[in-house]
Amino acid sequence: MALTTLPFWLLGIDNWYASQSTTLRILVLALAFLAFNILTGCGSEDGTSVADLLANAENGGSGVAAPAGSAFASLAWDPVPDVVGYIVHYGTSSPGSPGSCAYAQSTFTTSPSAMVTGLANNMTYHFAVSAYNGLESACSAEVSTVTSSA
Repeated sequence: MALTTLPFWLLGIDNWYASQSTTLRILVLALAFLAFNILTGCGSEDGTSVADLLANAENGGSGVAAPAGSAFASLAWDPVPDVVGYIVHYGTSSPGSPGSCAYAQSTFTTSPSAMVTGLANNMTYHFAVSAYNGLESACSAEVSTVTSSA
């Protein structure tokens, strides 16, 4: 069995896939590859996948642990319709590219606001938000703040 039919063979719809044009098959495989990379965290700076963030949030956590500290940042943004939630990306260094989500940490929330805790005191943090509904959107414009001392 050819590698290109394997995912559809597992789903039992091999005949539909085999009857499609080569261009459509390549497109379907590219989308499957993209979804795999997003869900497994391939290419993310800290290796955190969307699936990890969702599982952590479902288990009562707020996402990936931040560096220990007593500072926090409170964020709010306009809601996006028909999304599962939002991923708040943050870190002490900016990725320097508009729309990039390449920050050191991230956390998942289902509401259009977040309280990011455990931040180091007297540090500049950069934040951006992406919407998530099966696929992650590009990140919002970045905002920055300097955390206060305890």
